[in-house]
Amino acid sequence: MLRITEEELDAMEAVDVRSVDINMLTDIRDIQIDTRLPVERKLALFAEQTNNLFLHRIGDYIVKVRFQKEGPDINDKMEEYLRHLAEIYI
Repeated sequence: MLRITEEELDAMEAVDVRSVDINMLTDIRDIQIDTRLPVERKLALFAEQTNNLFLHRIGDYIVKVRFQKEGPDINDKMEEYLRHLAEIYI
């Protein structure tokens, strides 16, 4: 399983969407995940296929993902996010 340190996560989250080179971002449409897998495995596959967990591109658009401290945990939100992507691209 892919291990990411808290410092690496903080650095990914801190990238400014206004100054990032869009060509350095992973196009979310290129990420392939089997939605039948357990959430932990889907998260690992997602992390393996992107260079920033919080910042992506969809064609010519930059998308920044944020997670809230209160409310659903990251597993719930990531599952919701992946289901939404599956609805869009399947």
